[in-house]
Amino acid sequence: MLDGLYTDSIADALDLADAHHWTRQPPRSDRARLRFLASRYPDIATLATHLHTTPAVLQDILDRRRTAQGTPLHQAIVKEVIRLWQPQVRRRAHKKILNHEHQGMWVHFRAWFGFVGAAGSSDDGRMRHISEHLPTAYAARLFQARYRNGDEHELRTIVGDAVGEAYFKVSPTGGLHMVQLTDIDYIEFSY
Repeated sequence: MLDGLYTDSIADALDLADAHHWTRQPPRSDRARLRFLASRYPDIATLATHLHTTPAVLQDILDRRRTAQGTPLHQAIVKEVIRLWQPQVRRRAHKKILNHEHQGMWVHFRAWFGFVGAAGSSDDGRMRHISEHLPTAYAARLFQARYRNGDEHELRTIVGDAVGEAYFKVSPTGGLHMVQLTDIDYIEFSY
């Protein structure tokens, strides 16, 4: 299920990193995955809206009259299962990181990254391939933002500040974002 998955979304990358801590594998067929998702939503119409399809299409898959393999719907189903599978295991892994019982959190990305100002310097923004250990305080902020479904801009700001502090050895002051993370080719977390 996770083979060959990569993303340019920080939220999705956090979910994929959490998936490496699962103690049981999620359902394998789209029908079984939909049954799992249906148990997490108030009704099939709400689930259909979230997956950008119609309740009739989901019902056809549940009744084995249709398959989602090879479609954007299949990818949406997989992504949603990854997001919702084993939340207690996920939180336990996060707690170990925050309590320093684990190696910590690493981020690996290829993106446009650098200082907002200082044009022409070696620290000016450019495409960079970076692997960096994130300070625990930023990992905590990332997890909290993800728990409340923070938007991609908020998550990107947190990662930018964290990598800015770890990579450039500067911390954001007074709410000013000295570094900028944009145009992400791919991003991956490990912990």
